[in-house]
Amino acid sequence: MSDDLITAHVQSHLKAGDERAGADHIVHAVLRALGDRLPAGEAAYLADGLPAALRPYVRHPGEPSTWDDGPRNREDPVARIALACDTDEDEARRYARAVLEELSVNVPPSAMYDAQVQLPDDVRELFPDPVHAVGHQP
Repeated sequence: MSDDLITAHVQSHLKAGDERAGADHIVHAVLRALGDRLPAGEAAYLADGLPAALRPYVRHPGEPSTWDDGPRNREDPVARIALACDTDEDEARRYARAVLEELSVNVPPSAMYDAQVQLPDDVRELFPDPVHAVGHQP
C-alpha cells in the first residue's frame, strides 16, 4: 500500500472536480485529527500500519504540530477537519468517512480496532462498520 494509492481511493469518493492536492490535504487533515484523539501508544500503533509518508500525520498531542491552525489538541475532530479543509462540518464528516473507509482496507485490522475502541462515540461513528481484530471482542 502506498500513500498515493490511499489518496487516489479517497479522491474517488470526493466530488467531481476535487483535485489531487485537495485529496492529499484531506487525508492529512483526517489523520491529524484522528491522531489528536488517540493516546500516544495507539497513535504510534496506527501510524506503524500506514505508508511511511503518512505516518507523521498521526501523532500524539504535545508533539510538534504540523497544523497551520495552532497546536494539537483533542477538540472536536470534525470541526478541525472542516477548518483545515475550509469546508462545513457535513462535508468534513464525509471526508473523514472516506479516509477511514480506505484505511480500514489498508491498515492492519488490529490497529483499526484498537484505534476505534480508544475513541469516543462521536469519533467512532465516523468509521465504517467496526473492524473486529482476531483475538479481540467488540
